[in-house]
Amino acid sequence: MRKQKLIAGLLTAAMLFGLLPGALAAAPDNVKSTDQAKSELGVDLQKSAGSFNTDWETSVKLSISAPLSETPVAVEFVVDTTTSLFSDGQQSLLEAWTKTIYDSMADKNVSVGITIFGSEAKTIFPLTELTAGMDMDYDYADLAWLTAHNGTNVQAGIEAGLADLTSSSAATDNRYLVLITDGGSYWWMDGDTAVNNTANGAPMGNSDAAEMAKADPDFQLHSLKELQEADLTSGVTAYTSDASEPLLDILDQIKTNGDYTNFEKGVAFAAKAVDEVVDADVKLITVGYDYYKDDKDDTSLSALTKLAGEFIEYAADNSKYVAMPTSLETTANELDGIMSNIYGGSVNVVIPAGSVITDEIGHSAPGASESYNFDVVKENAFTLYFQDEGAISAYLDEHNHASFRHTDGSVSELQYYPATNENDTEYFTLTLGRDVVRSNRVDLSYTAVLSTRDTSEGSHVVEPNLDAWVTLADPKDGSLTEDSYLFPDPEMTYRYHYGHEGPGGGGDVTIDDDETPLGPSLNTSDHYAYIIGRDDGYVHPEANITRAEVATIFFRMLTDDSRSQLWKSSNSYPDVEPTDWYNNAISTLTYSGTLTGTPEGVFKPDNDITRAEFATIAVRFFGGEYEGEDLFPDIAGHWANKYINLAATLGLVNGKGDGTFDPDAPITRAEAMTIVNRTLGRCADADHLLDGMITWPDNKDTSAWYYADVQEATNSHDMDIITVDNQQIESWTELLPVRDWAALEREWSTNNSSDNPGDVLPETVDPTAGM
Repeated sequence: MRKQKLIAGLLTAAMLFGLLPGALAAAPDNVKSTDQAKSELGVDLQKSAGSFNTDWETSVKLSISAPLSETPVAVEFVVDTTTSLFSDGQQSLLEAWTKTIYDSMADKNVSVGITIFGSEAKTIFPLTELTAGMDMDYDYADLAWLTAHNGTNVQAGIEAGLADLTSSSAATDNRYLVLITDGGSYWWMDGDTAVNNTANGAPMGNSDAAEMAKADPDFQLHSLKELQEADLTSGVTAYTSDASEPLLDILDQIKTNGDYTNFEKGVAFAAKAVDEVVDADVKLITVGYDYYKDDKDDTSLSALTKLAGEFIEYAADNSKYVAMPTSLETTANELDGIMSNIYGGSVNVVIPAGSVITDEIGHSAPGASESYNFDVVKENAFTLYFQDEGAISAYLDEHNHASFRHTDGSVSELQYYPATNENDTEYFTLTLGRDVVRSNRVDLSYTAVLSTRDTSEGSHVVEPNLDAWVTLADPKDGSLTEDSYLFPDPEMTYRYHYGHEGPGGGGDVTIDDDETPLGPSLNTSDHYAYIIGRDDGYVHPEANITRAEVATIFFRMLTDDSRSQLWKSSNSYPDVEPTDWYNNAISTLTYSGTLTGTPEGVFKPDNDITRAEFATIAVRFFGGEYEGEDLFPDIAGHWANKYINLAATLGLVNGKGDGTFDPDAPITRAEAMTIVNRTLGRCADADHLLDGMITWPDNKDTSAWYYADVQEATNSHDMDIITVDNQQIESWTELLPVRDWAALEREWSTNNSSDNPGDVLPETVDPTAGM
């Protein structure tokens, strides 16, 4: 691989010439592919670069997307329901856990199972995908089963839970076993049979270890490490004694014969079961308690408490997440919170906080036939975007460092390492301050400039980065693991032709047919008019708007770069002809994934668009999924249910006066303009417009709820953002000519009709003409 050879060469140069070690970065030897990130983590790693502007600058973006649909999860809860953990209330406690599990995981592509254990184990809720409205019930008579199986067999619980967890094909790469126990165990498995040593034909339970400690204060149970190194067999020893105190006599036999107590063997085999979980590539979560915490001052129990604690430590060392409640009296309440944290945190985390993204900025290999070099534009901001909190921008300080403070108080840290010579690799690292969880998306954007380029005639392909990868942190302590995954490497093209050169009118990013195209990007900077009224001179704010008209509006509001990258002039709809005035808009937005046809495969361009359809289009520019209760009473079961809820959450849509949404009603032109303005971040105010603006005979009432939004949609202008009554609004500063959209569309059509749409041809017209 060329890039690995290049990195190796740079490392050699560093050793020979003493380059600064901080100025070098190299992808780990065992770095995994982008496809592996998707299959193992359920995340899409993308890296894209926008078209060059006239200064040869490009906006580069790294994206981590974690859709629920890509990350099925299976969770088995293995619950110690013995009296050492809690003496009563098993049913109410399990009911509380079950409710928390259901409330947290229903409709999130999660399968759940519940296994309980005493001296044996029983799966009371087999692994099942949780969906809204289902009954997550189990036979509470199963809890009575515990009475006949009094004792503790952690090994049985783990092995039964593991069997249930691995019996299904669900979430083969995202399986979790949540072990809830105090670590005490004095039964173990001999094959399929639960056993422990007996005294005169009766099971001894943990009395051998407890009484031994009580009878001999100097006696110490073996440590877990010693037990793991010992050659323990799973068979049982049947002790007999006719002494006046048979138990003490049997304890003497155990000590004399170098045997092990029930408690020692039970804990040792429980540790072996933990190893089975790890070997099965199942992620362990431990919720641990002190064994008989409230009685540990009792000499007969303190030794047991210590050994049980060593087991909890061993399980914790092999766990992805650990919780240690402090009080047995409030077990139910604490576990409610602990479980919620585990559900919302560990199980849903795909990229843990502390993980590091490294991005090496692109340049050609030394001596390459075509020479080029990208540089980070340090004066421009880096922008970090978490879908659930919005964008945070930060600039490099004098130490080449930038910090992004999140809404939860955590901080992501970026460190930039400049190149020390022309053959060196400049790069930056971003240490994530918060987890990336399922259903979220994270983007990091920055500006790079092609500072060195090949000026020979013809097309040239350049790569904005050498390699970019993310290295995962260990969620327990934040240390970096050996698991790293590559982002894909985008390519860009530029062309010198007959003395004409330049990045020009977009289309510079090469997108192969088998790759997903770049998502659409809206122009939120320029306040162009996107509605020009109808032939009768009216704007018709209360009239309905068609599907074709809506497609045209959003097509006009794309950035020039995005429009060029996504340009299409053909589609599969039989009712949208190449000669139709709306063909390019519908073709381009369909290709971008923003628009879809009907289930019958047609588009129906002249049909009125419904409120649900319009909300769906608007939120597709933002991405993400909605999780929660319906925000309107009349959208339950509607196909656009989640889109409408998300649009409302983003502040794009409101309900009717009666609190309903009326999803299937046609949307009016005024309602559409209002939503488009909100989507673009526009906030016109009736008191801060300008004289001389375009006005409409049917939009004269300045008190109408839609007045300012209609004016915003129909007038091109510059503006400042001001704050009035704690609200940010626009204050218009200058009116601009209405953009000639028809001419612009012809221009884009011409520019994108060459054999290579990325070419910068001599006849290319300045894309800013006609603004």
